[in-house]
Formats: sequence, C-alpha cells, structure tokens
Amino acid sequence: MSCAFSSSPSPKKAQLMCSKRSLALLTADCVALFGTMFLIGVIRILLGGEISLSQHVPLALFLLVAPIVNAFEGLYSGVPPALPEEMRLLGISTSIAYFCIAIFLFLGRGDLPSRTVYVWSWFLSLGIVPLVRCALRSRFSREAWWRVPTVVFGAGELVPRVRAYLNKHAEAGLLLKAHFVSQACTETEKDGKGTSKDIYNGLELLYNRSDLETFVRIYPRTCAIVVMEKDAPFPRRQELIDLASLLFSSVIIVPEDLSDGEIPFWVRPVEIGDVLCFKVRQNLLDPKRLALKRAMDLVLSVCGGLAISPFLLLIALAIKLESRGPIFFKQNRIGRGGQAIHILKFRTMVHNAEEVLQTYLRENPELREEWEADQKLRNDPRITKVGAWLRKTSLDELPQLWNVIQGEMSLVGPRPIVDEEIVKYGSAFASYTRVRPGMTGLWQVSGRNDLSYRQRVHLDRFYICNWSTWLDILILAKTFPVVLGRKGAY
Repeated sequence: MSCAFSSSPSPKKAQLMCSKRSLALLTADCVALFGTMFLIGVIRILLGGEISLSQHVPLALFLLVAPIVNAFEGLYSGVPPALPEEMRLLGISTSIAYFCIAIFLFLGRGDLPSRTVYVWSWFLSLGIVPLVRCALRSRFSREAWWRVPTVVFGAGELVPRVRAYLNKHAEAGLLLKAHFVSQACTETEKDGKGTSKDIYNGLELLYNRSDLETFVRIYPRTCAIVVMEKDAPFPRRQELIDLASLLFSSVIIVPEDLSDGEIPFWVRPVEIGDVLCFKVRQNLLDPKRLALKRAMDLVLSVCGGLAISPFLLLIALAIKLESRGPIFFKQNRIGRGGQAIHILKFRTMVHNAEEVLQTYLRENPELREEWEADQKLRNDPRITKVGAWLRKTSLDELPQLWNVIQGEMSLVGPRPIVDEEIVKYGSAFASYTRVRPGMTGLWQVSGRNDLSYRQRVHLDRFYICNWSTWLDILILAKTFPVVLGRKGAY
C-alpha cells in the first residue's frame, strides 16, 4: 500500500518554498546589520558629527561577511538551532564581520572614519540581528513555506507528544506532514503497545522506502524525527536510523527512554572508542562565566534602577494612597547554598493579609486544595486594587533590583522558593541551591501560573543545567513582551 500525496505541492514549488524561507532570513540579517550601522550614522550626524560616504560605504560591505558565515553554519536552511545557540552563532558571525572592519581600520593609512560608529554599531547589532530574526519568525512561522516538512518515524508513546509540541510551537520551524508506518510499527500496535490511531489524523501515511523517496522528492530539504522506542530491539532502532539517514537531509533522534527529563542538559555527542556518548556542559562550574553573569547583573541593575527611579516613586505613592501600611514587603526565601534571604517587593496586599486569608479559606474550603497545591489563589481576597495591577504586570518585583545589587539574587534564575516548597522540588532542590534565585526566569517566560508546579521545577532544573549568557539574554528579551501581555499572571 502506498501514499498518494494528493494535496502535495510539486517538487519545484516545494523547492521555491525552501528558497523563500532562506531568502527571508538572509534579508532579515542584512536589513538588521546595515540598518543598525545606518541608524548609528544618522545619530552621529544629528549630534553634530560628520559622515563621509566615500569612506563608510566600502567599509559597510564587510558586513556581508556575517551572512556568509551564517550560511556555513546552516542558519539559512534546515532545522533551526535552539534560540540561545542561534543567538551565539549570530553573535559570532556579527563579531567576525566587525573584526574584519577593525583590521582594515588598523592597517589603513591617512584619514580614517570615526571608530565610534563601528563600535556602537557592533554592540547594537548583537541584539538587533537576533531580534529581527525573532520578529520575522513570529510573523511567518505559521506559514507553510516557512516550516520544514517533517516525517516522524516510530510508534512509541513519545510520538503524540512530539506532534503536539510541534503543532503548538510553530517557531520550532518543523511542520509534521507524514508518519512512517513500518511493519514493526504495525506489529507493535497489534500488541497494544503502540501509538493511538488519533496521531495519524491529518498526516500522510508512508509504508515503505518507495513512499519515503516520493516524499523526499516532493519536499526537498526535509527533516526526519526518529523516536527510539525504549522497548524496541536494537536492530529495529538501527533500521529506522539508517533509513532516515539515507534519505533525509536532517535527522533528529529522540530517545524515548530519556523522555521524562532524566538528562535535562544540553549535550554534545562525543566518541570514546566506538561508543557514542553525551558530553554535558557545566557552565555553572566555570568561575569566569559566573563573574560575567555577576558583572551583567550589577551593570543592568544599577543602570536600570536609576532609569526607572521616577516610576518607582509613583508606584510607592499609589500604594500609600490606597491602603495603610508599609510600601515594601519583605519575604523570607531560600537563596544560593540554601541560605535564607529576605527579598523585597512592593506591598500588594492589605495589612492584615494572613488573617484575611485564613478567614477566606475557612469560609471556602473547596479552595484550600488550590492554595496548598501552588500557594496561590486566582481570586485572592488579600490583594488590593493597585496590588492586583502590580502583580499582573509583575512590577511588584522591581524592588528586588536591590537584592540583585546586594548579591542575594540574579536578574535571571529560578524564582526564590520558601521552605514548604522544598519537598515539591525533590531531587532538583540540590540543583536549585547551586545558583542565585532570579527576578525573572525560564518559568516566567514559558507560561508562569498557567503551568503546573512540576513543569516549573523541570524548567528551573533545565535552566540551571543549561545556563549560558545567551540564555540569560534570551530570557530577559522575552520577559518584556510576557509582562506586557500579562500571560499566566495572577
């Protein structure tokens, strides 16, 4: 039995779709690079400086080095890397381009253009280039031409989870279009161990190599996701990997026996003899990287605190005018090394909050389970009107900039927890105590209170195990739209 591909595009049209995505990314990078330099040049002119086009235009052409490097890194085709990795690669290529300019200026003779223009252009480009890419991805990620056609191999329990994730996260860049149903998959389903038939809904079914070859011919530059069933014999696993590797330009292997997060690290494959192994990155044990994180915390906290100080005064005045009591509220939390810290918040509750809470839970016993599960209530009677607004926008957390300056917290990290939450962290608590808690974190930009506590713990552990400067920058950039959108906040 074979697949008809009745609604599939022609091979030529599919090739044009791939080219369109690559061209869009290339255009975005060039617009961001040249646009940033142009913007800095305009600002210099407005501030009374001079710009010589005869000098700057030839130097600006060195910026084309960045997209060339990006092309070699595969950033214009195939499966996109994780966002922090993409930011790192874009930062490297942008820096190489400006390094070429710096070498030319150093070796040049005679009158040279202002180096300040290039220093500021380089610095801003490190943020603007990935930002423009993210905007482009957000705008077009739901378009069929943007996403890479993908075939999933296997019949394990992880297949529905993979499909659900790809359907929900279009930014991943993969469009699941077909399911390879091998004879082994069929046998597994007959035994009652396989995937539900619902997973096939809307997908083309491929039954043999001929079907796969037809799919690849129609959809060039496709991707295969091979789900490695944990109970499957080794020959079956190897057969699927060999078949996918033979036909597809990109292959992602998903080990089902690691699907519950036993290894929440970013890993890189290494070989010991003929054995495939995973190398775990341990950035949190690198003193140089930790010093960089601390320096970034201090610079951004001090500069940001001074910039928003008038706004903080307005919030303090609003709190004081609405209800009696102090402006700030101190909470006991667990910090780095398990030490107790006192975090600052703007007061968002009435002065007799604990008494109001106990009365409310006593009168509404059905809500006690909600409180005991997450230590939160969707309709909390203790919260003032100003406090409700502060919580929805997360502005009540701003005084914690002082905790960051003191070294008790970081701008990015797992949210600080109380003693009662230690049991919910379980074995992940040891990882939690390795870092300073943060004002924002992966949990906040991934859904906040819309997620279960178990998901929160998993995200915190993932962040701790995979921390990098680029991941911090990504989380900080995502924090602003999340706060403005008030998603998951109550």
